Amino acid sequence: MNEEKARERVDELRDYYTHLATYVAVNLFLIILNLVTSPGPLWFIYPLLGWGIGIAIHTAEVFWTGPDWEERKIQELTGLKQTQDDIQRLSERTENLITILSSVHWEQIDPELMETRENLEATKQKIVRLKDQRDSSSHAEVAEQIEKLEAFVTSSKFDFYEMAAREKESKN
Repeated sequence: MNEEKARERVDELRDYYTHLATYVAVNLFLIILNLVTSPGPLWFIYPLLGWGIGIAIHTAEVFWTGPDWEERKIQELTGLKQTQDDIQRLSERTENLITILSSVHWEQIDPELMETRENLEATKQKIVRLKDQRDSSSHAEVAEQIEKLEAFVTSSKFDFYEMAAREKESKN
């Protein structure tokens, strides 16, 4: 949710709670007025029920349907929400890989391994475009690229390169 939508939602909630507080205060006043002035016929029930219907409708609009109800339903039906969650997880995995790979000076060990780091950066950019829905790549393609990079980082070859990098740093 962006800031503008968040502000709209806060305004909507504020208006609802103001409406609810007014309903309670006015109806308490009407109940007391009715019981003090003419305790026989209980006329306060009519405004209480009439306005109560309005409060029930307002509650449904704010908490069950709301302005973004259609958007939420579309996401639910198309699986977009799940896709967005997957993209978020891919983004976190990519950040972890970047952190791991940033700890190694690839150019000092094997310049060809710079390609791995570049692939990771390209994948990170794809994830950003996927989040913004500006990329035709599927999240499956991005996930596959990340899995390949994770396989490399967890391989014994990477361990060897990482050890070599540390040794080279300790000599410098």
